[in-house]
Parts: sequence; C-alpha cells; structure tokens
Amino acid sequence: MRKSRLGLWTRGFLVAAALAALAGVAAAAPAQDVYAKKGMVSSAHELASKAGVEIMRRGGNAVDAAVATALALNVVEPNASGIGGGGFMTLRTRDGKVVVLDYRETAPRSAGKEMFASEQAKKEKWSIQGGRSVGVPGWLAGMIYALEHYGTMTFGQVAEPAIRLAEKGFPIHPMQNQVITDEFDKLTRYNDPAKVAFLKEGLPLAAGELCVQPELAKTYRLVAKEGSKAFYQGEIAKAIVEAVNKSGGNMTLQDLKDYKVLVREPVFGTYRGYKIYSTPPASSGGTHIVELLNILENFPIAKMGHNTPGTVNVLAEAMKLIYADRAAYMADTAFVKVPLKGLASKEYAKAQAERIREGKVASEVPAGDPWKYEGGKTAYLGGGIDERVSTSSFSVVDAAGNIVASTNTVNYFFGSGVIVPGYGIVLNDEMDDFSSDPKSVNAPEPGKRPLSSMSPTVVLDPKGNPYMTVGAAGATRIITSVAQILMNCIDFGMTMDQAIEQPRVSNGVFGGKAGKLELEKGFDPKTAEVLQAMGYVLDKDKHIGTAQGILFDFQKETLNGGADSRRLGVPVGF
Repeated sequence: MRKSRLGLWTRGFLVAAALAALAGVAAAAPAQDVYAKKGMVSSAHELASKAGVEIMRRGGNAVDAAVATALALNVVEPNASGIGGGGFMTLRTRDGKVVVLDYRETAPRSAGKEMFASEQAKKEKWSIQGGRSVGVPGWLAGMIYALEHYGTMTFGQVAEPAIRLAEKGFPIHPMQNQVITDEFDKLTRYNDPAKVAFLKEGLPLAAGELCVQPELAKTYRLVAKEGSKAFYQGEIAKAIVEAVNKSGGNMTLQDLKDYKVLVREPVFGTYRGYKIYSTPPASSGGTHIVELLNILENFPIAKMGHNTPGTVNVLAEAMKLIYADRAAYMADTAFVKVPLKGLASKEYAKAQAERIREGKVASEVPAGDPWKYEGGKTAYLGGGIDERVSTSSFSVVDAAGNIVASTNTVNYFFGSGVIVPGYGIVLNDEMDDFSSDPKSVNAPEPGKRPLSSMSPTVVLDPKGNPYMTVGAAGATRIITSVAQILMNCIDFGMTMDQAIEQPRVSNGVFGGKAGKLELEKGFDPKTAEVLQAMGYVLDKDKHIGTAQGILFDFQKETLNGGADSRRLGVPVGF
C-alpha cells in the first residue's frame, strides 16, 4: 500500500510536551507498518521490494533476495544506484556472524591529489560530471561476492525479476519525471538523446509512461552467462573505458581488472544495551553513529521527550561534535591511520558529552581528541566531502534469520551523466567524494576509496536477538538519520514506520563553525520558536534523508517493516 506524504504537526508545544511526558512519543503521521511472518524486503521502490520477496518465495535466502532487490533498484531507480556505482552491505548470517562487504568505488590509476584543485577543474565541474568524475565501479563485484559466499542461487536466477522489469518496463512516477527533468542537460551532454532510456523523442519520460531498458537487460544477461569477467575484463569493460575516456576521463582496463571487494569487520557499539553493527571506513557512517549514540547515552532522552526543545538541543550539540571529528579524522584506512577505537570509546563519548551545556548553543566546534583513548598521538587530519542524495538503501530478512542491510549509490542523480552505450550503465561520479584540497587525507590517490557516510546497520537486542536492520540515503545526514531512527525505537518504543516517519534534525559543522540547525517539516512551530530563542539559526522545512528498515517484533513473532514516504519506499513481506 502506498503511504501518504508526511503531514505537518499542528499541536502546540505544551500539548506535544505533555504527550511526550505521558507516552514518550510525540504525535506523527499515521503509521503504515507492514507485518509478515516469513520474510520481508523494505526498499525505496515497491517493485524492487517485490523482486526480493519473489526470490525468497522461490527458496532463496536473504542474501539472494538482497541482490535481486539491488538489481531491480538499478532498473526502477537508475538515478540513485546500480551497476555503475558502489556501496556497502552489512549482513548477519543465521549463525550470528556479522560482516561488512565494502564494494565502494576506487580512484583510477591516473588519479592524483591535485586533479580537482585548479580553478579550471572547479569551473568546469570535473569532479561531478563527465569521465574525470567516474570512479572504478565496485557494485557488481560486491553483489557477486555476496551471492557466491553467502547466497544459494546464481546471478542469473536472482536477476530474473530485474531483467523482466528492464525488458517490459515500469511506469514513471511524477517524482522520477522531476529527477529526469532536473538532470536533462547532463544526460544529453554526454549521450545521444535518442539512445537514453529515460528520454522519449528527446524529452524526459512523462509520468505514467513506461521506461524500458533493453540494454541494461542485455548487460545482466551477459553477466549471468560470463560472470563478473564480462564487466571487469570483457566487452563491457572495454565499453566502460571507452565511454569514460571519450567524456574526458583517464581510465584503463587494468583499473577495472584490479578492482577488489573488501570484507571488513563491522564497527561495533552499544546504545542502552542494544548491540550495533555498522560500516567502517572508507565509510565514516558506522563509527560516527556509534560516537553519536555513545554521547547521547549520557542524557535521559526518554524522560526529556521526543523532539522536545531540550532533546533537540542535546541532539544538535552532539551532532556538531561528531561532524567536527568526522572532518578532522576520517579517510580510507588503507592510506591513513584513523583513531577508530578512540572515536567509538564510551570514555571519549563521556568527555564529549561534558562539552554540551543544556540550553546553550555552540558556534565554534573544534574536533575532540580521540587519540588519547587509544594511546596515540593527537593528529588532526582534515577529511573531506561525501556522497549526495542520490543513494538507495534497503533491508532484507528471511525466515532462517539471515539479515541484510545494504546502501548503494552513484553519487549525484544519474552520477556523472555518462551512460555506457549499448549496455545501459549509468556511471557514478564518486570522484567528487574526494576532497579537492591536495593537503587533505581524503584527496584522490590511485586505488583509494573516497570517504562515505553510507551506514547499513544491523542491531541486536541486549540478549543478542535480532532487533533491527536499517539504512538511509542522504549524504552526511545518513549518520544522523539512522541514529534518530534507532533512538525512536529504543528510547520511545515506536514501530518501524513510526520511527522512520518522524521529523528529523541535523546540525553540521563547516571549518570548525556550526552550521544552521536543520528541521524537517512536521516540527511543532512552538518547538522551533523555543530553539530559535536558545540561539539556533534555523533552516526549516528541510529534507533530511530517506530510510528503510525492518524491526523484529518478538511479542507478535512477526517482522515489522517500514519505508520512507519521503520517497517511493514500500516494505513487502510474506
């Protein structure tokens, strides 16, 4: 069932505060939770969720279903993620093992620290459009690795729903029409408009028209037949290199051949006894979710009330601290030593929490010193930027207890704008996730993975039972979105969809100075007035991330799925 858009809250501050005091939860849009017994997929598009469930009904496990969902998302959300991009997957197997697959894009061999530093590079947008912006795609390698090591089906089997969608087409939603229209200039700059699947007679597909992608279906069939070599060494690889270099880049076949998926130990932390597993660098997401929740654990959030001025004040100040740390320390750990142990330390979080003065607003926000919590010497590194809104996250659970959270992206909408002729592959512009400052630890280098905030997360309850799988899109706001959803469930007892639909906040730090306090639509006007009186400069009616998740409801012995109505998300179960 399609959910209604998130409505505005109209209750006064006193009423909201009274409700929060009584129930710990403020009023919100009507929940559209979905419940199921055997398996569930929650993704940003109903057709992709159905593709994953189809595979589970046919006997596949959660990993098989996850790959089917990702393949289908590439078809129905080609602007957001897919075979020309990369991502992360956090998965917990039925025997309790948790791993993170890192298939983030890498910089080609031609990359250098100064490649985006010039005025010409900035003026001509080298890092966000055309071939120079394309990182070596890791998405397909990640999906195939997941299937071969944790799945039960072949690529050809799990690709069947996506191939069917690509060949038969799906109706364009008005939201998708708007995205295509917004990116029209980029799509036509690097491609023949007559051959772009998202255009018809040179114009964006209208809402309701079918989007058919036979070239992408052809790519999937070729991979099913020849395996990943078709993409990383064969005819598709040659086509990718030609497309990148024709549009200004410098990629080689060796760049593709050398790509490797990395299997990483997840970042681990706890929040009020709940066990959190999430992504390590080159994603900053998991580390700073743990740091943020560690700081907030020092405050009685449930007693303070949901989205009350006091809670938002503490949230905003804690967010500033973790964003300052992110800017100071985070980068690819294959190239830079990062104080991961210190950043995730409860002792460090307590020291950070002591910097917060309730009711006060910090304008200058220097990074903390996590090094001393792991015995290292203080070193402020200076990180960079990361992926934008064009990202897609999904969660999958099967009856056997396998759990998958996966977040994938091509960076900006339709990535670099370069589509590989004959194969329908939208190529990423992840090189923009590096810093243009040559002195930054997140400056481009050959083989380096750009900093990310993608945070597919698995949570267990204090007894070690599965509790939640969740992830989000939204660049650096992924971190704060996932943390707030966890708090909504743990501190305030919300269902999955209730937790996702609540208005969110975010407060960044830029060059050591606090940015505006961002509030989504739905915040009580009186609450906003109190926050403004505290000294916050407000940026209201913002759009802060989109999330999908599944909650384990042991009382009802069911899976409880939620998906964001800020997007086209729909959970599907059986």
